[in-house]
Amino acid sequence: MEECLVGGNTHEDVVRVGGTVRRPTGPWTPGVHAFLMHLAEQGYQGAPRVHGIDEQGREVLDYIDGVVVWPDHFELVQSESGLVQVVESIRRLHDATASFDAFDRFTWSDGGADPTGPKEILCHNDLAPWNLIQLRDEQWAFIDWDLAAPGRRSWDLAWALLSFIPLMPAHDPGDERVLERIKLFRDAYGARDFPADVLTVAIDRCEREAKRIDRLGAAGEKPYARLLAEGHGRIWHDAAAHVAARAPDWQRALRE
Repeated sequence: MEECLVGGNTHEDVVRVGGTVRRPTGPWTPGVHAFLMHLAEQGYQGAPRVHGIDEQGREVLDYIDGVVVWPDHFELVQSESGLVQVVESIRRLHDATASFDAFDRFTWSDGGADPTGPKEILCHNDLAPWNLIQLRDEQWAFIDWDLAAPGRRSWDLAWALLSFIPLMPAHDPGDERVLERIKLFRDAYGARDFPADVLTVAIDRCEREAKRIDRLGAAGEKPYARLLAEGHGRIWHDAAAHVAARAPDWQRALRE
């Protein structure tokens, strides 16, 4: 029996079948599967395992049973311990990409890909609470890997900062708390390897996301037409302005 899974903004036609998830494939699927298998070989526990392609041509992945953080359980990462655990998982993910040497063998999605940066790591490109599940024993797993693509470390981390601190104006916890959480994020990831340009990249990511929704939404492309009508383009435009106005103070905090 198939059970439709809902809750995502951009992924449709996703169903659960027993202990698996079935999703539409794309040109990026072989690369994503190769990477997920690499993560499993590296012992990374924060991603689903791959089980091939089903008779309908859909990819088959583990169904990860747990608590989805967004929108109803953001308190799980509001605590210092929760944020640190998630950031440490992100660091383990990035470390595991170091030995993945097949960037150029595959086609990757351009849906969230870094357009200009060097191929430092294989970015998830949507490290955010809406793709995060808390498992038992304070373990965490990220889902929705179809946007994965090579890019800068700062490109992946900028998105995580925007959503986990969060730096979004509608959910801003206040300047003092933002500074505390940015420093906590940096230290949990590793201050020595934390990219200095992450806030500049965060502004760029907001602007690009807003323009993407505006452009594709105006063209009537699904699901961007819906996202545009719901105001998501304006949300990202506002986020870019919000981060740009505060970035100088936040940047000083990152240097402390």
